Amino acid sequence: MKYRIFGNTGIKVSILGFGAMRLPEEEINGKYYVKEKESIEMINTAFKLGVNYIDTAYPYCHNQSEFIVGKALKGWRDKVYLSTKMPTWMVEKSSDYRRFLEEQLKKLNVDYIDFYHFHALDDDRFKNKVLKYNLLNEAQKAKDEGLIKHISFSFHDTPDVMKKIIDTDIFESVLCQYNLLDRINEKSMAYAKKKGLGVTVMGPVGGGRITALGFLKDSIEERIRSLPELALIFVFSNKDVSVALSGMENINMVKENAKIASSG
Repeated sequence: MKYRIFGNTGIKVSILGFGAMRLPEEEINGKYYVKEKESIEMINTAFKLGVNYIDTAYPYCHNQSEFIVGKALKGWRDKVYLSTKMPTWMVEKSSDYRRFLEEQLKKLNVDYIDFYHFHALDDDRFKNKVLKYNLLNEAQKAKDEGLIKHISFSFHDTPDVMKKIIDTDIFESVLCQYNLLDRINEKSMAYAKKKGLGVTVMGPVGGGRITALGFLKDSIEERIRSLPELALIFVFSNKDVSVALSGMENINMVKENAKIASSG
């Protein structure tokens, strides 16, 4: 497994991160449940193969992902960096920050979270949630108390807005979309790295869209066996990327992606 330094934190992270947003589920009487044993085995396999960054969020997998990740971390907590996200859109007052944080700490069964993100920021949420309710102050308090290690945000808006949020100079990492088909954030990612932020990317294989581009198969090198592999290699080749999250759905995918992240 290859590793990179995560911004100014000094932390060494695996270039492949486990995105726990697509854990295997089953439907029972109209309700969805994560397949716990299978999911934990997948996550632990990733850890054994060198992945040391795992990302989840409050609503993932019908609100069950954090519970599963917490169980999978047993025996690994001091070896793995944990990232999760607060549901920014649900905030209605300043105290909601602490309420969600404490709930997520309990769900994850941990004493602290390494990277705690404001989830899915755009210009409107930054102004009307984060700034309006003084959530940056709440985040700093939580960090001072050791409940979170690094203040982070995930992002869905224009590059200019991303730069504006970075320029608050409180954030230590950013999570944004980046892949062969979505390159709009390239310059703002470089800006983030220059400012000392760790850069995490989501959707490195474009949510499966890249696999639909059959015409690319004729142009890829012989040593590259698939379009998802090409997509990951493309993302890994950008030195502004600290870690790329892959929403892995089965153990074979975990092993294959770990192999790609260890090659070259």
